Amino acid sequence: LYSLLPVVANTVVGLAGVPRAANDAARGIGMTGRQRLFKIEFPLALPVILTAIRIVLVQNIGMATIAALIGGGGFGVFVFQGIGQTAMDLVLLGAVPTVALAFASAVVLDALIEMNSRLPNGARSA
Repeated sequence: LYSLLPVVANTVVGLAGVPRAANDAARGIGMTGRQRLFKIEFPLALPVILTAIRIVLVQNIGMATIAALIGGGGFGVFVFQGIGQTAMDLVLLGAVPTVALAFASAVVLDALIEMNSRLPNGARSA
């Protein structure tokens, strides 16, 4: 539920940003509403939707660290034990992998967004 708002909001923004000329051209060649949605609008909105997924993924990695407060485990255990014991090495033992994981996931999704933007329109709909 925490991730739903950014994904839905960016999906709406992405679909609203589809050029009117693309929709008119699709309507002109006789595409139905469903065909326009899946073959024109979604492929053109995909970079914005993938950006929302990137944002949500990084947010959730951070939230998973905080989940240690309620017994969720993970890297957050080291962070909060280190804070409780004022042991900076324990804090870093939990924080550095969390930051590395968030950074790596953001880089991978940025690469996917970049690859998607370089594909011709026909190949995006696959």
